[in-house]
Amino acid sequence: MAANPEIPACGKAVDAHWLQRALAAGGAPDLPAIRSLAVQEIGGGFGLLGEILRCRVTWEEEAEGAPGSVVVKLPSPDPKSLRLCRRLSLYRREYDFYRHIGAQAPIRSPALLYGDFEPESHRFVLVLEDLGGMVPGDQIAGATAEQARCVVRALARMHGFYWNRTDRPPLAGFHNSFSPKRLRLLQFVYLANLAPALDRIEGLFAGEMRRVAKAYGLSVADYLGRIAAAPTTLVHGDVRLDNMFFDADDGDGAAMIDWQVCGIGSGLYDVAYFLAGNISTELRREIERDALMEYRDIVAGMGAEDFTFEDCWQLYRRNMVSLLMVAVLVCGGLDLEDERKRRLVETGVQRTLAAIEDLDGAEFLPERRPFFSLANGLSILFGGAYRIRRTFR
Repeated sequence: MAANPEIPACGKAVDAHWLQRALAAGGAPDLPAIRSLAVQEIGGGFGLLGEILRCRVTWEEEAEGAPGSVVVKLPSPDPKSLRLCRRLSLYRREYDFYRHIGAQAPIRSPALLYGDFEPESHRFVLVLEDLGGMVPGDQIAGATAEQARCVVRALARMHGFYWNRTDRPPLAGFHNSFSPKRLRLLQFVYLANLAPALDRIEGLFAGEMRRVAKAYGLSVADYLGRIAAAPTTLVHGDVRLDNMFFDADDGDGAAMIDWQVCGIGSGLYDVAYFLAGNISTELRREIERDALMEYRDIVAGMGAEDFTFEDCWQLYRRNMVSLLMVAVLVCGGLDLEDERKRRLVETGVQRTLAAIEDLDGAEFLPERRPFFSLANGLSILFGGAYRIRRTFR
């Protein structure tokens, strides 16, 4: 097999010579020569943590298996984003997914044509199949009922395949969303962002949801620890319409991209994340119970016979509450000056809070916490620090 080319320093370093070497190293050394390459930056969406390029290829001659275009993913040029991705192993997770899991997982994702990763620096490159021929999703517009059911079925097939088999290859040793260290970190991060989130977008966290958000902040680690005791599987972790493509003929085909936060967790987290934030509240209320019945039937048919619909429904509700983590982080920690990003956040959070309220998520939270508990002390500390910062801004 051909030697790996250097990982490009940035998107501008991706040229015909580099791509030819990458495809050869990825297992296609007999492709004809590339005559020309047109590179277009296509990454610009919400939560983008890297460079994404579409490379349209003109070959010297036609050949079977020679792609007309590919997608190249590279690290973010922003040092702050780079540090975040390294701290959370986001680039490693996506590389590991495509390298070890993607080809055998029963869910469509772009085929890996070439990949490389440097453990020391976390610099990486992925050359992926271009799904441009499929129809992209739009999170603000929301999914149709059929698209929503299609996604839930796709998630059920993936979750059922790995259901309580996470201690076996290729998932053995893969990123664990429920590790004690990560749960403590999430508690800290949630409380650090809670005060600005409650204050930032007027009217978003109001009434009962304001109380629920505070109550969840005092029990994040314990709450997620209880979910961890339920069945685990491979989860995507960011099941948004902006990370999905659908078959153009409206068939039962959905592909998912952006596996940077994938890991071992509760499958119902993916389902709750998608149904809460990616379809209108009215449509969710109409289809969610039937969608969950279909989800349960699929995973049960793949081996989870003891997983009843009652188990499924309760775990769905519990995971819905855990989406407060996402709501607080995006409202409290992200720059929302961009108009589309702000609309995306407001739409997604409004839908999510409505779902938590509809499903009576407060039932699972403690009524009160000891005043001198660590979580309560951190909450007071972070809230006070935020108010001081606002005063002197």
